[in-house]
Amino acid sequence: MRWLIIGGILALVVTVYALVDLTVTDDRRIRRLNRVLWVVLIVVLPVLGAIGWLAWGKGPRSSARPLAPDDDPAFSRSSDVSDAEADRRIAELEAQLAALDAEEERPAPEPPVIGPVADDSDDSDGSGRRSPDDGDAARA
Repeated sequence: MRWLIIGGILALVVTVYALVDLTVTDDRRIRRLNRVLWVVLIVVLPVLGAIGWLAWGKGPRSSARPLAPDDDPAFSRSSDVSDAEADRRIAELEAQLAALDAEEERPAPEPPVIGPVADDSDDSDGSGRRSPDDGDAARA
C-alpha cells in the first residue's frame, strides 16, 4: 500500500512538472505535436505523456530565440550610424547638458507678490513665524 501511495505522488509530481515545463517552453522548441495536444496527452496518460514530452516533445535550446538583442547578429548589423555621426551626436548631447547645468546654477527669480503684504511686526526671531503670545507651552 505504501509503494502505491509513493508511486502516485511521484506520478503526480512528474505530471505537474511536465505541464509547467510545457507552459513555459517557447513555441519554437515544441516538436511533434502542438501545445494543446501535448497537454491532452500529459493529462490523459500522466506518466507516459510526461515522459514523452520530456524525451521527444521539446527541441534543443539552440532553436529558441536569443536572450538579448546583443546576441542577435541581425541587431548588430542594423546600426547604420558611422563613427563621425556618433561623435557629432555625443558632442551635441554634451552641449545640451552643459547648457542645462548653466541654467540650474543661475538663481531663480523671485515670484511677484500678489495681494496685501503680510505684517511681520510679530516676527521676533526673523524666521517668518510668529512667537506665541499667550505663553501656552503646547503652542510653543
